[in-house]
Amino acid sequence: MDKAFTDTSVMRCPVCFSRDIDVLMEREADNYYCVKCSFKGPESEVRAMYKDIQKKFHWNTKRMTLDDQLKL
Repeated sequence: MDKAFTDTSVMRCPVCFSRDIDVLMEREADNYYCVKCSFKGPESEVRAMYKDIQKKFHWNTKRMTLDDQLKL
């Protein structure tokens, strides 16, 4: 297998992804790092940030009426 293929990961940078920029992260040992924004962290931190990003789209599939919005 090609070295370039094994070095890249399917994980995307959560910092760039929250800004709607799609950047794949590189992996070195146990840490992942972004070549665009210099974010660096372990897989657990990246996945935790993914969960926070998902909150952004939480109400995307539910239609809210004006009354529902006023109750919030």
